Amino acid sequence: MKNRYLYVTLLALLALSTQAQNQTGAKPRLVVNITIDQLRNGYPALFDDGYVCEQGFYPYRQIDLSSAISSVMTGTSPFYHTITADKWLDRNTLQTVAATANDIAVSTLSDELKLATKGVGKVGSVAADQVTAELAAGHQMDCVAWNEEDKKNWNAINLTDKALQLLIQEKLGRDTIPDLLYLTYGAKDSNKSDDPSLNQALIKLVCEIERLVGFRRTLYVLTSTGYTEENTDEYAKYNIPTGVFYTNRTANLLNMYLGALWGQGQYIEGSYRNQLYLNRRLFEQKRISLTDATVKSKEFLLQMSGVKRVDIHLFEPHIGDLVVELNPGWQMQNDDTHEQTPVKKSLAYFPIIFYGANIPAERVQTPVSIERIAPTIAKAIRIRAPNACVATPIF
Repeated sequence: MKNRYLYVTLLALLALSTQAQNQTGAKPRLVVNITIDQLRNGYPALFDDGYVCEQGFYPYRQIDLSSAISSVMTGTSPFYHTITADKWLDRNTLQTVAATANDIAVSTLSDELKLATKGVGKVGSVAADQVTAELAAGHQMDCVAWNEEDKKNWNAINLTDKALQLLIQEKLGRDTIPDLLYLTYGAKDSNKSDDPSLNQALIKLVCEIERLVGFRRTLYVLTSTGYTEENTDEYAKYNIPTGVFYTNRTANLLNMYLGALWGQGQYIEGSYRNQLYLNRRLFEQKRISLTDATVKSKEFLLQMSGVKRVDIHLFEPHIGDLVVELNPGWQMQNDDTHEQTPVKKSLAYFPIIFYGANIPAERVQTPVSIERIAPTIAKAIRIRAPNACVATPIF
């Protein structure tokens, strides 16, 4: 009798244990991926109880909004997904073009969800502008929303309201097949981690999704774009090293230098911001190897004031053959149009937070690459990670 009682007790405990494992191991019905442009090392207090990686980083330099969004969604760097910037120079037309989702050269989380669910899993995205909203959603999207008017008047609350409206209309998270919802908040909402409008918007977002979908059925992922725009206006006043790098003037000087070496010609075909494009046809006609051309060009550029390094990117799409990196504090300006490129500085670290879906609270102090976000989400919703992602899940 005693043995039978023990046996029944063990069966009951095993059943309870199995039930608990099934509850904690259940995949989320909705993933809400929140990217806050230029969010620094602080984060909204709402996510204190989440799994917080305090030292997130991007594994490449020259970060901007489009490249950062694309890297989070693909789990890899621009070398593979090819979204190198918000805009670049088209080699065929020498005209500036904006990044689009069609330019992403690898699969995204959205693509993998569509493949895994035969197109049933839904993808929605909301941002202040169309390009950002579509880049976040990737190649496969069901619904995107952005501000069609002046985005300066669109704040965090407006963005959240639009996202909740989309959530209700598309019935995201209402069945057992996972859905993805991307939100990209603007830089003006992230200047302070305790910004009341941003906190208010995020609290409203979480509360409404808890009511509509359920807290345990929703996985929230929050991170930053990993850079900040610096204001260098008063650097000189306080003797902080600064200066102006003139892009067109630099291209003309480099062209004159190469002409002195190999005869007259238009050796620099175009320039855009910190990128220079070589006239490959001319070098081929003169039987000058691109290796010699880039080596000589790099040697010349490194002698110019403000230039810290020069990277060579031959045969990579959406980026110039020569990419100039300036010293911290230096500005970049087109001396023909007087267009000034904002000075971007990579953040030393920023948070990567997972919240909801029975994820235990924890603080991680070791550095974590944003490349690991996509495989972590993929593991949580039982799909394959994007095809160029080789990073391991965080948990």
